[in-house]
Amino acid sequence: MASPGKQTSKNHTFAQSLRHAWSGVRIALREERNLRRDAAGAVLVIIAAILLHAQRTDWLWLAAAIWLVIFAELGNTLIESLVDFVTHGTFSPQAKKIKDLSAGVVLLTAFFAVVVGALVFVPLLWTCLFN
Repeated sequence: MASPGKQTSKNHTFAQSLRHAWSGVRIALREERNLRRDAAGAVLVIIAAILLHAQRTDWLWLAAAIWLVIFAELGNTLIESLVDFVTHGTFSPQAKKIKDLSAGVVLLTAFFAVVVGALVFVPLLWTCLFN
């Protein structure tokens, strides 16, 4: 049964939806060390791209990589939280499999981001150092 005064129905306004969504982002940033690390990495990538005068297509690839990693990390957090909720924190081989698969998505997405970063930054650094 729902707690008195707690919303259990659909959001009634777009503003209410935004408040709930932003609350979720704040919770994830507060509770998830990996997401904070990803956000810090994103800031460093943005600073490096500014300093190295990245071109428009470089920015598009970097933005795509950054957002994909953040989305994967949020999805992983969601799945892990849901699994913990359903299993009440007890071990289950199926729960472990689900969590491992979810973590694998983050790993592959991070690998993609590293490849994008190398493809963007190696030529920029080369030009900066040798021209």
